[in-house]
Amino acid sequence: MNSSSDSAPEVIVYGTVCLDRFLRVDDAGEPLSAEVQEMPGGEAFNTATALCGWGVQTLLTGTALGSDAESDRLRHHLDFHPLGVSRRYIPDIPDAVTPVCTVSVFPDGERKMSGRGYAQAIAPPPLPKAVFSKRPIYVCDPNLGEAATEAALHAQRFGCLIIAMDYARTQEVVAISRILVTSREMLAKQKIDEEPTIVAQHLVLQGAQTAIITCGPEGSVVFDRDEGGKSFPAFAVQDIQDTTGAGDIFRAGLTLGLLRNWHLEETVRFASAAAALHCRELGGGSRIALRNIFDFCL
Repeated sequence: MNSSSDSAPEVIVYGTVCLDRFLRVDDAGEPLSAEVQEMPGGEAFNTATALCGWGVQTLLTGTALGSDAESDRLRHHLDFHPLGVSRRYIPDIPDAVTPVCTVSVFPDGERKMSGRGYAQAIAPPPLPKAVFSKRPIYVCDPNLGEAATEAALHAQRFGCLIIAMDYARTQEVVAISRILVTSREMLAKQKIDEEPTIVAQHLVLQGAQTAIITCGPEGSVVFDRDEGGKSFPAFAVQDIQDTTGAGDIFRAGLTLGLLRNWHLEETVRFASAAAALHCRELGGGSRIALRNIFDFCL
């Protein structure tokens, strides 16, 4: 199914697109074999791929691709991806540095990441006005710096509802977010040490309609301007292979719920189930069928 759309998308996903390189390691971090699996990744790609797989008309725009061999391999992976995610709005710039992330996956599915090229990444140019004609939901991450913030503000001026991930430190984006989601792990990296419930409440006071803090196997904390606060347990799954991209798929689930006008509780449950099932596969790009997610969370 090809559910990418360049002209009248239901959702625009802006942000990181990179080349992921996966290797399996033992508990001590030593490679179990010399095999390395390459596939496209990055927060934006992972979220867009899940949405395309669920039949959502999705436009992906993000990190510019360079002219080296790794960039060429990433282009190939994007062009021949089974879900047909268009790279029309992922620019080719010869001098660009394409980010590469090496992911060491441990036997329990947890992973350690090391990346290069992210600081040098080049943001895409502004999107044409025509793609905003139907006020698509706009989904973003902050990894492309000030350009990402400006792009989110630009989308909001066109009337888009904003789903922002990991923007807790960016007041301008917090203030315009319909949903702001981040992880407890990211809060620690940003040196925000308050309890997730307190952080979520604070983000709503700053302007977000709904703030969600994901806490891994402990579930998530949600605070909504109208409905108040609530905690949601995580879904348990067997045979976890890799937790890479679970937060990106959770964000995709939130996007689908907002697009379909589901109640907040139904939306968070669906997003949690999608993220849990995603962990049964290697890589950040999810291929979980909608019917499997609905069956799992009922």
